[in-house]
Amino acid sequence: MEGRINHTLKPKNITNTGVNFYTLVIVFSLLCASTIPLLAQQKNLVQVKTFDQQLKPFTNIEISINDKEFISVGNKGVVFIELSASDLPLRSVMVKDNKLEAASWNYSKGIVEIIIRKKSYQLIGVFVRDGDNTPLKNLKVVFDGVQNLTLTTNGEGRIEIPLPLEENLESNRFSIPDHRITKLHPIGEQTYILTVNRIAVASKNEGKSSKPQDLFRNFDLSKIDSIQSLTAFYAIFKNYQMQDLDEATRKRLDEKFNALVKNLQHGEPEESQFIGKISDSSFVADDIENLLAQAEKENEALVAQRNDVDQKVKILRDKLALGVENMDAESRTRLMSDLTRLEMILQQNENQFYKNQNDYRNIINSLKEEFFDFEHLESKLSESEARRLEEQRIFRQKLLAISLLVLIFGVLIILLINLSNKLRKQKKELIRVNSEINRINGNLEGLVTERTRMLADANKELDTFLYRASHDLRSPVCSIVGLCNIALHFSNGESKDLVEKVVHTTFIMDKLLKKLSIISEINQPTGFSTVNVRSMIESIRDEFQLVMKDQPIQFTVNCAEDVVIESYPNLLEAILSNLIENALFYTLIKDPTNAKVEITAINQGSHLSLSVYDNGIGVEHTISDRVYDMFFKGTEQSKGNGLGLYIVHKSVHALGGKIAMESQSGLYTKFEVSLPMEFPEVQRTVLQINEGVTASDVRI
Repeated sequence: MEGRINHTLKPKNITNTGVNFYTLVIVFSLLCASTIPLLAQQKNLVQVKTFDQQLKPFTNIEISINDKEFISVGNKGVVFIELSASDLPLRSVMVKDNKLEAASWNYSKGIVEIIIRKKSYQLIGVFVRDGDNTPLKNLKVVFDGVQNLTLTTNGEGRIEIPLPLEENLESNRFSIPDHRITKLHPIGEQTYILTVNRIAVASKNEGKSSKPQDLFRNFDLSKIDSIQSLTAFYAIFKNYQMQDLDEATRKRLDEKFNALVKNLQHGEPEESQFIGKISDSSFVADDIENLLAQAEKENEALVAQRNDVDQKVKILRDKLALGVENMDAESRTRLMSDLTRLEMILQQNENQFYKNQNDYRNIINSLKEEFFDFEHLESKLSESEARRLEEQRIFRQKLLAISLLVLIFGVLIILLINLSNKLRKQKKELIRVNSEINRINGNLEGLVTERTRMLADANKELDTFLYRASHDLRSPVCSIVGLCNIALHFSNGESKDLVEKVVHTTFIMDKLLKKLSIISEINQPTGFSTVNVRSMIESIRDEFQLVMKDQPIQFTVNCAEDVVIESYPNLLEAILSNLIENALFYTLIKDPTNAKVEITAINQGSHLSLSVYDNGIGVEHTISDRVYDMFFKGTEQSKGNGLGLYIVHKSVHALGGKIAMESQSGLYTKFEVSLPMEFPEVQRTVLQINEGVTASDVRI
């Protein structure tokens, strides 16, 4: 039943309350857990101030904190930025201008104060190449400056030297093992090329060159007794692995080492055995003192050795001065070769000496920096303290979040319990309400059925009354017309005029009764059949032949002979008759001498397109939406009863069609009607049922 109330209130399923409760708890737990990292990573608004070394604002520079993007401090040296908790305390501060650097910084109470100063050094790039301009890769380069540096060239043979501004870059400051510095020349701003040559060393037994670092690589272990100093002993055996030597060789090495130590300590009391006193169980202070004493001892030995060498060289010079001219050419050549080889060996020893000194210096510097850099130690302690404070803060945040979570869980459980109780009550109430609604629906269905039947009976009764009343009233009207026609033959003068007025009034009443009869037939049409549209238009034109005979009206019909439609003829005739009547009337009002009416009917396949055009007075725009109302007259000049377009509109919709009006006041009016070529089956069945009722109950 269409009128039945279908919005039945169904009770919600309360049996899954427990499942829904646990689901809510799990979802809420995940949500709260996801917020803990967010709490830990909360942002802090920090004010950054930059100062020079006189504590005056340093303006218009760009800085980067913790290797992030550069930001400008503006013309006041102040900027506000957001930093996460993990960014505090600050780890690094960089200045975009490479001539400036951050001397120090301090963070306190949401303010970062940074001291900016000019750099005291410049970064110099040096390309190390040989005489053929070939880059030397992975080559150790020693720079002897204010700070001694040992650097290794990269794949392009390049090193970078932080050079103080007051220091000059000179070639004699560089030293490279096994290489001789040739030239240092600039190739651009803060960029130089260092040209070096490799030192070739001739072997005593073989006439080919050998690398300096390979001199002791193939040392004959049978000649261990030829070693005369601990320095040579170390240079020979530093590349040997003791475990790779046999037992006899290791024993000889131990004996030679002890002998060299005894020679070094000869004539000295027990307290002067320095190196032997350094062990895993000795004190660090004693170890340093022993190293100092050993260095001083070796220095004295070097001085004494230099004096001995000078004396021996003097003796050699005296010998050469007395007998070199008595030597033959071969002896002089061999002597010259030996002197050249001696020069190269001395050069090698010099390089090795400087290398050892630089290595020792670097080791000492690294020991100082590693174990006695108090600033670095303080920095580590500060970082450790900062991490501890940060961990405490994160722990407090987590503790607060967990406490808040537990509190929310408690409140949520209470709310869920209350909600469960309310849902149980609502379930009982919904069951009761649904039973009441079902009872009302049962009663309502019967009530609607009874009202529908009563409404159908009332409509049927009204249609029957309207049809019978209009039909019964036409009988006396026709009688009056007949009597008036008879009276016209026996009257003249004023009496004849009165009779003609009676006839005219009676004719108007008859038209009204006809239209009322047609209205009663719209919902109860009869005689469904195939209609020839052109024949019906010509039949209606003949009805108005008397009007067109007296007036020169241009009446045009555009319709093919074979245009047919399956429909109800009485409704189709009512549509065409009323539209043509209105078109003739209003075009004659405007200009009887130039009246024009045009009827067009076209088969569009699925529907019939009808149009009625006239060049009459048109319709005002303000009343265009009221022309289909019952008893509405669009102009005072109208002599009708306001039912024509109402009948047309109802007939079109009864046939399942559409109607539209196009008009311009004072120029023209055009009605367009679209009707289906085949009447809808459902609507046809309804009208046929009504037709059956009318045939038995209405027609006289």
